[in-house]
Amino acid sequence: MTASPSAPSPAEAPSAAPTPAAEGAPTAQAPADAPVTSDNAADILAADDSADELAAVAKRSTTRRGLLIGGSVAAAALVAGGAWLTLRRTNQGVVGAAEEIPLVIGGDICAAPLYAAYHQGYFDDAGLNVTLVRTQQTEDTKDGVGAGKYIGAPGIFFSWLEPIYNGLNARLTAGLHAGCLRVVAPEGSSYSSLADLKGASIGVPSLSSSAFAYFSIGLSDAGINPDPSAGDISWRTIDSDSLGQSLTSGDVDVIMGSDPGVLLPVLAGTGHEIANNDAEQFCCSVVLNGDFVSKQPERAKALTEAWLKGSAYVPDHIEEIAKLEVDNEYVATEQDVVQKVLRTYGFDASATRFRAAIEPGIERFKKTGFISADVEAGKLADAVYADLGISQ
Repeated sequence: MTASPSAPSPAEAPSAAPTPAAEGAPTAQAPADAPVTSDNAADILAADDSADELAAVAKRSTTRRGLLIGGSVAAAALVAGGAWLTLRRTNQGVVGAAEEIPLVIGGDICAAPLYAAYHQGYFDDAGLNVTLVRTQQTEDTKDGVGAGKYIGAPGIFFSWLEPIYNGLNARLTAGLHAGCLRVVAPEGSSYSSLADLKGASIGVPSLSSSAFAYFSIGLSDAGINPDPSAGDISWRTIDSDSLGQSLTSGDVDVIMGSDPGVLLPVLAGTGHEIANNDAEQFCCSVVLNGDFVSKQPERAKALTEAWLKGSAYVPDHIEEIAKLEVDNEYVATEQDVVQKVLRTYGFDASATRFRAAIEPGIERFKKTGFISADVEAGKLADAVYADLGISQ
């Protein structure tokens, strides 16, 4: 399959405020960013055996089970140098007993199914040693998953079509929920639809972001070429957390992205929504490294099923999940905002219905020019989606 014309792809990485190192955190001989293993656990614990300090460290990780050493809750998370958060977990209370499965997290509210599955212990129940890893700003999540540095990530499936089409080693295994992408214009502006945006300056997290990929379809439908080289749109890449500020300051005419950053002006009354993806049956999906899927299909199936259980848990526990997202600094906003946003999503996760939704999505995406118009949607859907035998 040959590569097709595509937009430039600056690094796309989840954005969130760096997390400072925990006060009183253990200082062991092992590197600060090393995983907790059976070899270094004793040193780490010995370095800080104060009950009060251990409790303070443990409090920073509100996982359901925490870190068990010798059957006792001992410690929770080590904060890596450079202030990027890596949450470490164990499997069945045995440190280092299972290979770690790192999953990417970012600053998006819509990753709630992953947070729910992690904190409810669904991955543990499946015998999977999942860790949550926040990537750095300069790192491309797609390249990381494709290369196997990370086993998986949540992602809008439209944004993964072109990379997988062009050879990225990743597969999609299930759809998680509907809704989470928006286009917002200043309150009182003349922008009321995507068709009004020809010649506008648009702020977007990156040109490989989910929002750029998805709304390129709507722009194409409106007769606007989304390709940056075409000149119909003046694209500006802006950190997700700064999108709202760039809109209110007038640095850009319109912003597009995922919650919460893009929605804050709407909630503050300074912006109005002109487009979203609420009509899509699926928005975010489970994305896994291709080798993990092909070489460890049973673990890939168990991982996906646990993730789907997380999606099913969210709608009946909105306040709990919102608090969890804020307390763990997964998102940079207030709990009431998270609750309002989560209630706008449709959590009807499925693997089987997700495959059915991909094919027409590909037909629509072909109009953007980022994949060839003559590609067969069915064949590409088969290449993108991995059937793991999940009946849901």
